[in-house]
Amino acid sequence: MDRTEIYQSIESGASSGDVFAALRKLPVDAVADALLYIPPEYSKAREALPRMATDEVQDSWTGSHGYPLLLQSAAFVRVLENGYRRYANRSLDDARILDYGCGWGRLLRLMYKFTAPENLHGCDPWDRSIALCRESGLAANLIQSAYIPTEPPFPGERFDLIYAFSVFTHLSARSGKAVMDVCRRSIADNGLMVITIRPQSYWEIHDQKQNIVDVKAMQRDHAVNGFAYTPHGREPIDGDITYGDTSMTLDYIRENWKGWNVAGVEFNLQDAYQTIVFLRPV
Repeated sequence: MDRTEIYQSIESGASSGDVFAALRKLPVDAVADALLYIPPEYSKAREALPRMATDEVQDSWTGSHGYPLLLQSAAFVRVLENGYRRYANRSLDDARILDYGCGWGRLLRLMYKFTAPENLHGCDPWDRSIALCRESGLAANLIQSAYIPTEPPFPGERFDLIYAFSVFTHLSARSGKAVMDVCRRSIADNGLMVITIRPQSYWEIHDQKQNIVDVKAMQRDHAVNGFAYTPHGREPIDGDITYGDTSMTLDYIRENWKGWNVAGVEFNLQDAYQTIVFLRPV
């Protein structure tokens, strides 16, 4: 399948009013590639699908843009899909999905591969994130969440899959536990949650220009407590600076996040400092 075939397939779907059904027939990487850029001659597809964030937004939020970031995103989605089949024992087709910490929607839009927009939900505590998703034309249910949530972002909803990519790599212990508590109330009994965490080795490559940390102290905290955190220079929320740089162990998760069982672990070489953890509700 070459790009012309992909674009023609999407354009045909857009012309018939079923562009998202057309996306679900394509491979993951084809969906990702098409959503990165659709040529001007495919006007109906361009109108129906979300616009990509600017390179500046991609760089400032994720550290890269374009194809390098696209390859990381598609690799995570493939691990997500394979893990869901393995640990939930079913496909993601027509699943109800929540992207917790959706940012500008780089992963949420790739979920069009699996399910209709009405089944997609995204939340983020930063109002700019939700604004960018809406400005881009991202079709999904979107809401601003709390930094230290006490209620689920979509009360009464139960999701087959909740994922949080590079969220717990930044949260304080208090904020992280609060998020996991509301996600536990949001997951279906047979659902799966997928998160990423940082290993201890992350501190060796941490960018001090972004946030100065005491590397030895972080390595020691990780080894002794299973959790290491240095906050960024932000205003406290209810006495807690919720955002910074974080690493943690699986034992920390088992001991501190009640109602969850670690089902498995994965990672991919394209993003080696994002350890992917699969969690089942118990």
